[in-house]
Amino acid sequence: MRVSRKILAKLILARGAAAIFALAALAGCTEPIMEQPVVFTNSLGDQVQELTMVSPRANHAAAELTDGRVLICGGTVNGNVGGVLSSAEIFDPATQKFSPTGSMSVARMGQTATVLRDGRVLIVGGQRNIGFRTALASAEIYDPATGAFINTAPMSVAREGHTATLLRDGRVLVAGGSSNGTVTIDSAEIYDPSAGQWIPAGHMTVPREAHVAVLLRSGKVLLAGGGRGGRPGGYIAYQNAEMFDPSTRRFTSIADHMRSDRVGAAAVLLDTGHALIIGGKSGKILYGPGARNIASFTPLDTSEFFDPETLTFLPAAPMRVPHYLATATLLGNGHVLVVGGWRMQGTVIVGMMDAEEFTPGTPGQYTSVGPLHVGRLLNSATLLPDGDVMIAGGFDQNGRVTSSVSFYSPSRRRFERSDTPVPVSAAN
Repeated sequence: MRVSRKILAKLILARGAAAIFALAALAGCTEPIMEQPVVFTNSLGDQVQELTMVSPRANHAAAELTDGRVLICGGTVNGNVGGVLSSAEIFDPATQKFSPTGSMSVARMGQTATVLRDGRVLIVGGQRNIGFRTALASAEIYDPATGAFINTAPMSVAREGHTATLLRDGRVLVAGGSSNGTVTIDSAEIYDPSAGQWIPAGHMTVPREAHVAVLLRSGKVLLAGGGRGGRPGGYIAYQNAEMFDPSTRRFTSIADHMRSDRVGAAAVLLDTGHALIIGGKSGKILYGPGARNIASFTPLDTSEFFDPETLTFLPAAPMRVPHYLATATLLGNGHVLVVGGWRMQGTVIVGMMDAEEFTPGTPGQYTSVGPLHVGRLLNSATLLPDGDVMIAGGFDQNGRVTSSVSFYSPSRRRFERSDTPVPVSAAN
């Protein structure tokens, strides 16, 4: 079963970050679909089996550990109620293999994963199930040395659709999100790893969810765009931005506004010190009449720079295609890889097979580098020690949750399934 866009719009109305995921999740089937192994011919002419994760996952979290391995945890296995995962796995680039590791204390999707200075990983918030009022206030720490997750102090409020930013002093700023899938919050708090505790960090100038947060060279944090639900008149997307100063624990509005309102955008800090803000959805142009909600917003092909010196937003080159809920990864050569996102296929929401690489400049340039082997929406993208980017999981081009992975090579400007794929057994 798939759910039409019109029905989805009625379901979410003015919902917030939970609805962003629910729209994608409800596009899938009501029963889990077992993926069949993908067999292809490698460069030597051998029939081999595609490398995959231990479990299919979408809306999961991934983080590169200090030893170069990658932690992947949580997410949903099928996009259905009860399908959220507590399990986790490790990818080892040296062996090109995935293996199970310890499980989280609770099932989570949409959580953040932040690598701390000591190499441990802070897992924060997210949702424990599909639907509303399932946001989590709990947090836990993954220790790569033991392969175990350990509970740490909970936040003051449940959050999903929030951001988590590692500050220069090693603490972590968590801001905004939704506490119940309906109401957007403006509060922020800071996690102190040495104490294992949270401290209040004031309030943003407006409530935000599905916004972007970028640590600037000054040590301050840019928070821009996002949206707000739970208000009369329907959901809104923001065009404004603000700055957080860790030394004062205060948020300050930025006078200049982005060139477009954006919710579900992506952002990275460029080598120039500018922040690049990419895609998302705008509420300025709606699909048809009716209530304002995320389903009716317009996906964006635009991008822009934020200049920390002048505190202004500047136009960047347009992308080849619109990207909403895409991933953006800063490459070792200073370029930016943009992968996947939301696409309507008739009345079904699926993952995009489009990817592009941004070359910095004024205004810079995007070059198509796809297509991907598999569509991607709510996937992860992780820069590996060799400079390649691992793209893992998400909703594929058919709206199903996938366990597939591919690797982007900046030098070749193409995606590859695996350099050392798993051989197909003789029985097959």
